[in-house]
Amino acid sequence: MNGFSPLIRVSLGLVLVTCSILVILDLAGFMPAETDQRMEARIQLCETLAAQAAAAAGSDDLNSIRAALYMAVERNDEVLSAALRSNAGRLMVTSGDHATAWGPDLEKESNATHVALPMLRNGKPWADLEVRFRDVAARGPLEALWQRPLVRLLAIMAATGFFAYLGYMRRALKHLDPSSVIPARVQGALDAMAGGVLLLDQSERIVLANAAFVETFGERASALMGRRASTLEWTRCDSNYRMPWVEAMEGSKTIEAKVILEDVLGEQRSLVARCSPVLDGWDRAKGVIATFDDVTELERKTQELEEALATLEKSQEEIKEQNKELGFLAHHDPLTGASNRRFFMERFGGEFGEGIDRQVCCVMVDIDFFKKVNDEHGHQVGDEVIRRVSEALMNEVRSDDNVCRYGGEEFCLVLQDTDVLGAAATAERIRGRIDSPGFARVPITASFGVASIQFGAKSLTTLIDQADQALYASKNNGRNQTSIWKGKDALERFVPRRIETQGHRKGDE
Repeated sequence: MNGFSPLIRVSLGLVLVTCSILVILDLAGFMPAETDQRMEARIQLCETLAAQAAAAAGSDDLNSIRAALYMAVERNDEVLSAALRSNAGRLMVTSGDHATAWGPDLEKESNATHVALPMLRNGKPWADLEVRFRDVAARGPLEALWQRPLVRLLAIMAATGFFAYLGYMRRALKHLDPSSVIPARVQGALDAMAGGVLLLDQSERIVLANAAFVETFGERASALMGRRASTLEWTRCDSNYRMPWVEAMEGSKTIEAKVILEDVLGEQRSLVARCSPVLDGWDRAKGVIATFDDVTELERKTQELEEALATLEKSQEEIKEQNKELGFLAHHDPLTGASNRRFFMERFGGEFGEGIDRQVCCVMVDIDFFKKVNDEHGHQVGDEVIRRVSEALMNEVRSDDNVCRYGGEEFCLVLQDTDVLGAAATAERIRGRIDSPGFARVPITASFGVASIQFGAKSLTTLIDQADQALYASKNNGRNQTSIWKGKDALERFVPRRIETQGHRKGDE
């Protein structure tokens, strides 16, 4: 029924109501019975034939009687045959197969299927007028049903009443059409609104829909009129199963909720519904006006923005990690992970510029005969030797100290809060580890030079130069040893004895 217009639905409803009233009147006995009507019609027919036969009997005009009987049989489907029988039992005039239809087994008394009327002539019995009628039980069920007056009345009423009601309702609804009640300028204003607008009555039936809502739904406005708003293709997004206009009407307050409507293309449209009750003078809800803002595109843009932000955050994290890597690479040697020379000088050179009030030592380290390692075993083995020496150095320093790859096979260490003997002990311990079997893929040794600010260095460059002079003393004295700078032309080889216990290990405080 939803596919028909409201006019057709109302007209069909009125036809059904009218037919129902007729059926109820029939059941209550207010309609004439079919049997009574049939018997009355047959009696009238017989009386008419009897009058005609009596008029012709006075003049022995049997032809007139024969014509009357013929007309009765031919024009009336209810009559099977008719005849005039003499008192002696002889058929004087017949129409139809009366001999067969009026068999000898028929009852003498007249009934609904056969009637016998005595005829007088000159006041004396003359003959009997016999009329044989169709047996009602012999008809088929459909024919018998159609012969019922009520059935024929209902059929005629359904056929003619529908079009009569349709024409009347079409004319009457012109006066009830909202467009005829609402001024054209108001209707135009509603149609100009970008959002959809529905006006509903107390039963949720649509009374008015503006152009935006009709366009979204994809049907004519007339097809929406009279439909219950809840029967449209809605999907409520929250947990409450009731639609917002129902809540607005029941609670007599404005309700805002998100709903989804399937449009004419089958796509899901996200709408924000704002439903306000229409109240009468006693603050009772007589209907609801609902506005719908299409936020489908906004939600899509929001989702795209969220995805873009997520991608941007991910990119920022990747950039942070890359910056960390770049920062590490900018401050550290890529082969060993130790500080590079520039970062080393920036970090500790500034501290010397501000003045230092604590013990600081510098250790210069050089791998002995490193060129020979590269020449005999290749640069890959040479790189492994450099990494192993760097690991040995970094394992011995604390967080405040630093290991720097100063040159190709040269390293520089800054040890803070350590005197020269402690720094020398640390250098000697590292030297012994490097000289131990299995330290690297090939046997290697290293030479160390130690200097301390306690001997007068005022800058990091001076301290490194003093440690470098001690390193050269170790290399000139046979390599694989540790030397200490104690002043100009005052260099001595460090030989650990009692002061070994003052060594500087990672984690010592």
